[in-house]
Amino acid sequence: MRRSSSRRSLIALPLILPCSLPHLFSILLLFAGTLVSGPRTARAQEGAVLTGYFEHQYSLARRNGAWSHLDYDRLRADVDVTAGRSTRASAAVVWQIYRGNTSIRLRDLLPERYKALAPTFPIPIEDQHFLNHAYVVLRPGPFTITAGKQYLAWGRGMVFNPTELFRPKNLLEPTYEREGVGAVQASLPTGPLGDISLVYVPDGGPRSSAKALRLRHHISGWDLSALVAELHESTSLDFMGRPVGGTERRLVLGGDVTGEVLGFGLWGEATYNRHAGSTWWEATVGGNTTLPWGTLLAVEGYYDGRGQWDEPYSLTTWLSRLTGTRRTLGKGMLFATLSHPAWQLWTFSVSGLANTGDRSLVLIPTVLYSFAQNVDLTLYGYLSAGDEGTEFGSQGQGGFIRARVYF
Repeated sequence: MRRSSSRRSLIALPLILPCSLPHLFSILLLFAGTLVSGPRTARAQEGAVLTGYFEHQYSLARRNGAWSHLDYDRLRADVDVTAGRSTRASAAVVWQIYRGNTSIRLRDLLPERYKALAPTFPIPIEDQHFLNHAYVVLRPGPFTITAGKQYLAWGRGMVFNPTELFRPKNLLEPTYEREGVGAVQASLPTGPLGDISLVYVPDGGPRSSAKALRLRHHISGWDLSALVAELHESTSLDFMGRPVGGTERRLVLGGDVTGEVLGFGLWGEATYNRHAGSTWWEATVGGNTTLPWGTLLAVEGYYDGRGQWDEPYSLTTWLSRLTGTRRTLGKGMLFATLSHPAWQLWTFSVSGLANTGDRSLVLIPTVLYSFAQNVDLTLYGYLSAGDEGTEFGSQGQGGFIRARVYF
């Protein structure tokens, strides 16, 4: 298995499996055919289901005065199998093929002061075929054990999740699907809406592998959780986002709370972090409500103790931001969104994301049209504003049109 840079970033590069695309496709079809085409009694007992979607997207962007475009086809196939009462398995394979401007120059993503330091060679955006997730769930007695590439999506923040330790969201499209994390998780129920979970994420040797303990509970309409985790992270990256030198232990203590007061949904999330001699806090607070005319309003604020209130940001900080090891450059971020359904099939929304310190922002209008039960059409745009060198000042303008058909 080969990785180029990181799949968590704005310049994410693909994960490539060690087999050809036709061979992988044949394996999946053979497996799915065995599950779905078997005897009727076997299907009822095993509960095999094959689903997925086909997605086409055309993107257009303007950055540094020049236009570029990128076109892709994406096919995802999911297989879910239930074997008796105590065993379940799930896997999803993704193929994605690109056309258009299929390379990125790192210098185009950095402020003017750092362009001369960046390499001039292009970073290719390669075709992808990979396992998005693949895990088995076993239930021996009261325990639930989940082993494999699974979703460790913690926290309730819409955009910023301090307790999300492994797959940060894309700030410009936080609701888009993310890849799983290879881990072993054991959970024990502590009540109807509570449990305690132990998570182990193999990475290198046992010492450098991530470990986490998470508790969840429900009290008087409020969902609460507490988290303690140990990770090992590098203190510096090269221009490709690869760790340089050794790693240092990072300790994370935190939790989140979610509930409702007088019709307002509220959430909060925070962590205390200690890494390489530094300590910092991260915190998110937010709320949402439905206005009398049916429009959904949501607002979220985020504080990152590692950030700065204003630019200039260091080159290391920029590289960490681009490769996804840092959520933001600044200390204070604000997100707001308005979403309104219309004529049953349409949803109109506009979102804004702002760095309150350097006063840069990006506006994101979106239109969703569901003209059939299994067909979605999305029109998405973004418009950035701010001085050169600020978080969103050089983000540019652009957007995409995306069609997705489910099966």
